Amino acid sequence: MKNTIKEKIKLRSLTKEDAKISWKWRNKEDIRYFYSGHPFFVNQEKEEKWIEKISESDLPLTSFGIEELEKNSLIGMAFLKNINLMHRTAEFAIFIGEENVKGKGYAKEATIKTLDFAFNNLNLNRVFLKVQEDNLNAIKLYERCKFKKEGILRECIYKNGHYLNEFIMSLLKSEYKDLY
Repeated sequence: MKNTIKEKIKLRSLTKEDAKISWKWRNKEDIRYFYSGHPFFVNQEKEEKWIEKISESDLPLTSFGIEELEKNSLIGMAFLKNINLMHRTAEFAIFIGEENVKGKGYAKEATIKTLDFAFNNLNLNRVFLKVQEDNLNAIKLYERCKFKKEGILRECIYKNGHYLNEFIMSLLKSEYKDLY
């Protein structure tokens, strides 16, 4: 990432200690609703086991803690999922768990840093994501980071008694190089 602005966050490995914070986030209604990967309630022990499991290997899932530099505190998580080194693709996901830091540009900075890792460290060619059609804040973030809508997965999610569409969005390495 080009240093055009002062960095406010860093990406780091998740630790078992992070479960003391992250299990609370994953029980928040908005995160359970929008983070379709795990809509169920989580206790601290289950979160610790999940972090231990994903920490055993960086492939096909690489996970990052998003840490606010000013306070040295974990504020969210970012992921590269289903990393495919043969086809040079991965799926991106992110959430900010701390309410008091939302809207400060941390999600955008974490997204760009994760993309930088994907394209420059892993030499991926395409990073894609799936986002619920009603997750308007996330869609705005992804558009600001220059992801392009590719298609719609029609009625692929069932929540709260109705079906929702998901958008597929992606960014190619060549597009990323032109932007950052």
